[in-house]
Amino acid sequence: MSRWMRAAVATAILALTALGGATAAQAVSVDDGDLVVEDTAGRLYLPQLEDALDEIDFYAPTTVAIYTYEGEASDEMNERVLAYARETHPEWITDDGQKWADGLFLLALDPEGRQVGTYFGEDRAVSLDDQAAIQDATKDAFRAGDWTGGVIDGVEAAAGIIERPWYASPAVIVTGWVGGGAAVGAWLIALGVRASRREKVAAALTRGGEHLTRVTMDLETTELAARTLPSDSPYAQRLDQRFHDFSARYHRALEEQRRLEALTKKERSRAEAVEAARRFADETAEMDFVDDAIVHAAALLTKSHTWERAWAAQVDPVREDLAGITTLVEDPAAAELATAHALTAFRAEAEAELERLGAGLRAGSLGPGDALAALEALRARLSDLLADHSRALIAAFAQADSEREAMEAELERERQTSRARTGSILDTVSTPGQYWSPVAFSAGYSAGVTQVESDRSAASSSSFSSGGSATGYGSSGGSFSGSGSSSRF
Repeated sequence: MSRWMRAAVATAILALTALGGATAAQAVSVDDGDLVVEDTAGRLYLPQLEDALDEIDFYAPTTVAIYTYEGEASDEMNERVLAYARETHPEWITDDGQKWADGLFLLALDPEGRQVGTYFGEDRAVSLDDQAAIQDATKDAFRAGDWTGGVIDGVEAAAGIIERPWYASPAVIVTGWVGGGAAVGAWLIALGVRASRREKVAAALTRGGEHLTRVTMDLETTELAARTLPSDSPYAQRLDQRFHDFSARYHRALEEQRRLEALTKKERSRAEAVEAARRFADETAEMDFVDDAIVHAAALLTKSHTWERAWAAQVDPVREDLAGITTLVEDPAAAELATAHALTAFRAEAEAELERLGAGLRAGSLGPGDALAALEALRARLSDLLADHSRALIAAFAQADSEREAMEAELERERQTSRARTGSILDTVSTPGQYWSPVAFSAGYSAGVTQVESDRSAASSSSFSSGGSATGYGSSGGSFSGSGSSSRF
């Protein structure tokens, strides 16, 4: 249905309602998982909205949230939407409170203040130009008072942009029109989306299958190693906790592999198949990681004939972290900081300690458990030194508490998601973020600087006129930096 037809329908519905003596539209709330509607302004016609949105397909599984409210032209929409989400829908926000939650697309409408906003989870984020395009798609209908039609137009535009593959770009579409008309172009795009999903399923199956093959080949060795772990070792006890459901997980992975491989071409073309295949690959990768650590632990703690190789697998991550210190301290921002000098001194001390530990193990004067405890102490100390260094760098760069909090959030995010090293006993038994590596530190600090510089730029141009965009979240937003913007119509 065209925009003007939807506007006519909406007008007719309002007129019939008035003639029939019905009450005015009431605020409604709908939440079925994939669609959340918070029509606090009471302007949307839900049957039309739900039917239309049910026919719209996104390139990746996306939760669509619609929020309407009656405000004023002077309102800061971004700030108001964030405040509503914090109070009413905390699941729309990441656990650390800094971004919109993954998988979310949120469209906000203020029919009184004449504003529309679009907000995106980090994995669904689009450029500011694309955000403007989605908002612009709503405005003809909104200006005509067709609130439901405008929301549908906005969601439809978002579905065509979020996670759009290269072959669905406007340039490719234009080429399709020139070469064979709109029908051919649309047909090619649909084929491309399905083909891309099948490729992703195949790639995830290959990745997961490789991990599962290694787990299968090593299963007997892993089970034997788990049985030989010394019960009096705290490291063995923690590994045993990771292994207790290994067999059940393994058989579930085999069943899931068979199910995914049996999917038809049509079934592999669906978004849910992509997600299932990715989960399978991630699960088998984690199992492959755990069984390597168990084998190394058994060899090291019992001083079997392969203990030196197992010890090398524990030392290599520490040597990698020590090498990464050089990059940190050579950064011009760190040149004069006392924390940089402390890191440099620690590197020399730690390298000497690694040599001492290896020599002690070879001579038999040091037990494997004590050697692992010494490694754990080194990694904990490095993490503490990096924490001190982060505070010093942030103090030198941040100009306000909100900037400091934003940088701390980016550093912590990278710390919590830092890569665990294959075969590392300490990485396997530790909690996420327990140890901090220079690589994760550098990534987090760079992300924090980028975020602050972006916020400074946005703050300097936060006011807008009709047709312009606002990207900041106001004074109450704090360090929140989720992707999104709003504009007037």
